[in-house]
Amino acid sequence: MAKATAATAAAARRRKSVARQLRREQIEAAALKSVLKHGFPESSLRIVAREAAVPLSILHYYFHDKDELMRAVVQRMFENTMARLSEVGARESDHLKRVEALLEAYVMRTTDYWQSSLAFIEYWAACVRKRTVDRFYTQLHFRLRGLLVDALREAGAEDADELALALLGMMVGYATFYQSKPADPAERERFLEFARRTVRRAVARGPRKVRVVANGGAK
Repeated sequence: MAKATAATAAAARRRKSVARQLRREQIEAAALKSVLKHGFPESSLRIVAREAAVPLSILHYYFHDKDELMRAVVQRMFENTMARLSEVGARESDHLKRVEALLEAYVMRTTDYWQSSLAFIEYWAACVRKRTVDRFYTQLHFRLRGLLVDALREAGAEDADELALALLGMMVGYATFYQSKPADPAERERFLEFARRTVRRAVARGPRKVRVVANGGAK
C-alpha cells in the first residue's frame, strides 16, 4: 500500500513538473512572438501575459521580472540560430566550403529576419545600460565565435581565432547597417564575397607559414 502511494505521488510530481515546463515554454513562446511583433521595449509583462492568455500573476510565478523573461527569449532565439548554423556546417564536407556556408547562413539570417536581429540589438543595449552585458556577451560571443573558429582551423586558415573575431564583428556591424536602409541583395552579396575572399586568403597563407629558428633555418 505504501509503495503504491509513493508511486502515485511520484507520478503526480512528474505530471506537475511537465505541466510547469509546458507552461513556461508557452510563456516564452508568447514573449518571443510579442518581441517580434512589438519590439523589445514595448513587450511588457502585461502584453506578454495577454499574448500567452494567462493571468499576469502566472508570469510572475515563472519569471521574477521582465529582464529574466527576456533573457529566456534571447536564449531561445540564440539557440535556434546556433542549431541552424550547426546544421549548415554539418552538410558541408569540404572545410573551406563549410566556412563559407556558415558566413552566408549567418549574414542571410541576420538580414532577412531583421525582427530577431533588432530584438538582439535592443536587448544588448538594455544590458549595456544595466551593466549586465558580460552575462549576455560571453555566451553569444564565445559560442558563436567558437563555431567559426573551429571551422576556420579545420580549413587551415591563418590566425583562425583572430580572423573569427574580425569576421564576427564585421558581420554584426553589417547586419545592423543593412537594417537601416532599404534591402539591397546585390550589396549583401558583395559583402559576402568580400568575407569569402578574406577567408580564402587566410586559408592560402595558412599552409605556407614557416617558423624561423635561431640558426636561420626554417621549421
